Amino acid sequence: MEFIIGIIGAILVFGVLVLVHEAGHFIAARFFGVEVEKFSIGFGPKLFSFTSQKTEFRVSAIPLGGYLKMKGENPDEQKSDTDSFHAKKWWQRAIIAFSGPFANFIFAILIFIFSFALGKSYEDNLPIIGKSENAIFQSNDLLLNVNGNNVESWTQIIKFTNENEIDNFQIERNGEIIFIETDEISKENWLSDFLPAVTAKIGEVTPGLPAYKAGLMQNDEILAVNEITVSDWYEMRNAIGKSTTEKVILTIKRDAEIFKKTVNLDTNLIDNRKIIGIIQPFSTIIHEKYNLLEATKFGILTSVNVVATNYAMLFKLIANPQTLKSNIGGPVMIYTISQQYAKKGVSDTLMFIATISIILMVMNLLPIPILDGGLIFFCFVEGIRGKILPKNIQFMLQKIGMLLLLFLMIFAFWNDLSRIYFRNSSIKQHETRR
Repeated sequence: MEFIIGIIGAILVFGVLVLVHEAGHFIAARFFGVEVEKFSIGFGPKLFSFTSQKTEFRVSAIPLGGYLKMKGENPDEQKSDTDSFHAKKWWQRAIIAFSGPFANFIFAILIFIFSFALGKSYEDNLPIIGKSENAIFQSNDLLLNVNGNNVESWTQIIKFTNENEIDNFQIERNGEIIFIETDEISKENWLSDFLPAVTAKIGEVTPGLPAYKAGLMQNDEILAVNEITVSDWYEMRNAIGKSTTEKVILTIKRDAEIFKKTVNLDTNLIDNRKIIGIIQPFSTIIHEKYNLLEATKFGILTSVNVVATNYAMLFKLIANPQTLKSNIGGPVMIYTISQQYAKKGVSDTLMFIATISIILMVMNLLPIPILDGGLIFFCFVEGIRGKILPKNIQFMLQKIGMLLLLFLMIFAFWNDLSRIYFRNSSIKQHETRR
């Protein structure tokens, strides 16, 4: 039942995002005087409709998004009518094409703002010191406050020390409260002297990445990497990063059982680190609420950051096509990730929806014929040449674009199925050997 509800929820969310996208096109088309013949929520057979200002607004049977039909939007249609799409100037058509993705971006900003205003809960670690190279602090010291301000997590400590001059700390050591003046430690980069106490247990497995396919699970504890014993998360991460092969052999403890597992290595597209796709465990949950001004600021900054990150990853994928297989996912992977976010709460779920909205924007702006980006490209070519591209060239490029998109969709779906297959096979093999 939970699976069915999740599927219905995913379909509805996707439908809303596509509806927002088409609404962007609709508003821009109306603004420039283009007649919109149909605005459909969903695809397939019509359930019901009404007509307003020459536009048929309809609800269709298949709730997988929607579509817009503008008068004269196909190059072979007559453009003599002034309210026809192709009768408009090239820059007007470019704006109409851009307005759909832009609507997804604005929608994402609003969702992020609402999410921050609602309050964001995030996982963090208690301010407990792990290994320390500083003589003042010891392992397992609990930082209680900085300059008299109580701190509950490492993120709060980092934020406070970055924004303020530090005068003193208060820590708890073996049940004793100790006061420390900052003239006893270096004021610059003092946090680099020690790390938070984080075990080498897996907090979360990222769907689609090597650890997921290898059958690793939440709460598995990694005892060794390539036969080298690790005592905490940072030793484990460094050992994986220093591996000179394309695979690592992990010694894992699951409940009372200890076993070895070979896991392929992947590369983080942002910083080129070697990864297997696991997230560290967290020891506390911090809830922060923002006023409207702060929520607006963080909503806009987060949206811009998500756009920049997606384009950075996209460029690296193009530059390194061999990484496509490990970085492209389809609806199954999106659904799996969405379920992880749903378990974290409303705020995280909303942020995931906003992120998907931005991904839709980024993908639609790719200069591929049949996508909005392809149409914008055609418009700019027309603006430079002073005349429209020949229809036969447009149709040929659109066919190529359609085939390319079809290939990517099949590839993404196949990737999803293969990841699930390898994960289930790995888990089944492990259970058989027990």
